[in-house]
Amino acid sequence: MRDKANILIAVCLLLMLLVTTLVYWPGLNGPFLLDDFINIESAFVSDFNIEKLYYEVTHNKSGTLGRPVSMLSLLISGILHGPSPWGYKFHNLAIHLINGLLLFWLLIKILPRLAPGQGRENQLFIATITTAIWLLHPLMVSTVLYAVQRMAQLSALFTIGALLLYVYAREASAKSGPKFYLLAYLAYPFFLLLSIFSKENGVLIPLYIIAMEITVYRLDFFKFRTVPKCWLIYLGIFTVFPVIIGSLYLITHLDQFANFTSRDFNMVERLMTELKVVAVYLKMILVPRLSDMTLFHDYFQVTRTFDFVTALLLILLAGAVAAVFLLRHKAPVFAFAIAWFLVSHSLESSIFNLEIMFEHRNYLAAVGPVLAVVCCLSCFSQAPNLKYLNLPFLALIAAMTFIRVQEWSSEEMIYQIAVTEHPDSARAQTQIANVKFNRGDVTGALEHLSAAQENSPREFGPVLHQVAIMCTTGMDIQPLLEEARYRASRYPVTAYSLNSLDNLLVLLNENRCPELTLDELLSVVESAEGLTLNQSRPRSMGFLLKVKGQIFMLKGDYGKSIEYALAGYDYSGITTILSNLARNLIQLNLLGDAEEIIRILERINNESGGIETALITPLRRDLAEKVSEQELINEQSESGEN
Repeated sequence: MRDKANILIAVCLLLMLLVTTLVYWPGLNGPFLLDDFINIESAFVSDFNIEKLYYEVTHNKSGTLGRPVSMLSLLISGILHGPSPWGYKFHNLAIHLINGLLLFWLLIKILPRLAPGQGRENQLFIATITTAIWLLHPLMVSTVLYAVQRMAQLSALFTIGALLLYVYAREASAKSGPKFYLLAYLAYPFFLLLSIFSKENGVLIPLYIIAMEITVYRLDFFKFRTVPKCWLIYLGIFTVFPVIIGSLYLITHLDQFANFTSRDFNMVERLMTELKVVAVYLKMILVPRLSDMTLFHDYFQVTRTFDFVTALLLILLAGAVAAVFLLRHKAPVFAFAIAWFLVSHSLESSIFNLEIMFEHRNYLAAVGPVLAVVCCLSCFSQAPNLKYLNLPFLALIAAMTFIRVQEWSSEEMIYQIAVTEHPDSARAQTQIANVKFNRGDVTGALEHLSAAQENSPREFGPVLHQVAIMCTTGMDIQPLLEEARYRASRYPVTAYSLNSLDNLLVLLNENRCPELTLDELLSVVESAEGLTLNQSRPRSMGFLLKVKGQIFMLKGDYGKSIEYALAGYDYSGITTILSNLARNLIQLNLLGDAEEIIRILERINNESGGIETALITPLRRDLAEKVSEQELINEQSESGEN
C-alpha cells in the first residue's frame, strides 16, 4: 500500500514538473531585460578562463556582497549556452523546478507537525497542491524569465536547502550523534553562506528557523529543559547570535543602509508605502490578475502622510504578528503561513534604501499564503471533497501563467502591455520608446519619452534620452538641455541619467550628434557635479567625473582628462575608469601616460590579491604592441634619414 502511495506521489511530481516546463518553454526565447545587460551581457565570458571568471565574479556590484555565487552561475550559463538569453532562462527554469522539489520535500517534513490531525494522504495532497500552485503561479514569471533574477532563485534554493538540513538536524539532535554534528555544523552553515552570497536575503534563514521553532515545533522558550542541550547550543550559535550581531551591525550602520539621498522618499515614507505594497503582494498571490502584474512597478505612489488606510494596515500587521503566537497551538499551519510571509518581506519591504516594489520579492514569500489557502480547503473533515476546489484554481493560474509567458517571449509585447496597463510607469514608457526608435518611429519614441519625463520629474535621464534620439534630425534641443541642467542641479543622478550621459558621449565621439556640443554636455555634467547630494555619494560622483574626463579627452585636453579620471577612481574605487583611460591613451599614442595608469592598476591589483589581473593583461598586451609599432616606425624613420 505504501509503495502504491509512493508511486502516486512520484507520478504527481513528474506531472507537475512536466506541466511547469511546458508552460514556461515558449518564454525561454524571450529577450534580456533591464539589469540583464549590465550583469550578464557586459560580464559575458566565452570559455573557462580563470582570470576572466575571477574578475567578473569579484567585480559585480549587485547588493552589498556582490553575489559571487549567482555571478558564477550566470557565467557558467554563458559558457555552456553562449551569449543569447535562451541558456540563462533555461537554467532559471531548471532551478525553479529544483526549488519546487525542495519545497515539496520541506512541506512533507513539517506538515505532520503543522497539520497533525490530517492523515498522511491528506498531508501529501496539501504538499503537492501547494507546490504545484507555487510552481505555476503567474507571479513567478517575472522571476523565472528575468535572467538576472537567478540571484533570487539561487538564494531561495539554498534557503530551502538550509531549512531542510535544519529539520533533519533537529530530528537527529535527540541522539546527538555524528549525523547531527555533520548536518548542523557543516552542511547547514555551508548552505547558509551559499544563500547569502547568492543574494543577501540569505541572512533571513535564522529568522525562518525562529519562525519554524515557534510555529512548527512550538518551542516553549520558558521550558528549555524539554529541549536537548545540543540543540539549544546550535540555536544559540546559528539563530540567536546571528540575529543579535546582525541587529547591532544594522544599528551601527544605519546611515549606510537607510541613506535615502538618492530617492524621492525618506525612511518613514517608505515604511508607510511598504504596508500598502505588501498588501498588494498578498492580493496578487491570492487573487491574481494579469493586469496587476508587470515588470515595472515604478508607478506605485509613495505614501507621504499617515492616512486612514496606512493606520488600518499597520493594525493588521500588528494583528498578523500577534496571530503567529495566538494560533501556533490551535492552528499552527496558519501561524506558520503568516510567519513565513512576514519573514520573507522583513528585509526588502522594510527600512532599507531599496526601490518600492518588485514582484520577485515574492518568490519565497508566496509559499505562506498559498499553503494557507490550500489548507483552508483541505483540512475540513466534515467536507473532505472541498479540497478538490484547489484543482480548478490550479488550472486557472496555470492558464494565466501560460498567457503571461507568451507576453514575456517578446520584448515589444512586454513593454507595450506594461504601457497600456500602467501608463504612469516612466520605465515602461522609456523601454517602449527604445523599441519604437529601433523600428524607425522617431515621433512615437519621443512621445513616450515625453511621457516618461512627466512621470519622473526628478530625473534628467529621459530628457537626455530625447536629446540622443533628436540627434541628426535638425530639431531644436536647447529647451531640453536647459531642462536637463535644471534637473541635474536639483536632483541626484540615477543610473538612467548616467547611462544617458554615456550614450551621448558615444554619439559625440562618433560625430553622430551635430546638434550637441561637448561644452553643452559638459554644462549638464557640471550642474550635477555641483549638487551636494551627488557629492555625498561616491559612486555617483565617480561616474560624473569619469564622464567629465571623457569629455575633456574628446576636447583634446588630455591633462584634464587624466586628472578627472583619476579623481573619479578616487571617489568610486571603480577600476574600469582607469582601464578605459589607459585604453584611450594607448589609442592616442600617449604611451608614457598609459604606462603610468597601468602601473596604478598593477599596484591596486597587488593590494587586492590579484582580482584585477584580467583587466590588466590585455592592456599590457596592447601597450606592448603599440610600443613595438612605435619602435618600428622610429627605426624606419632613422633608416630613411640615413
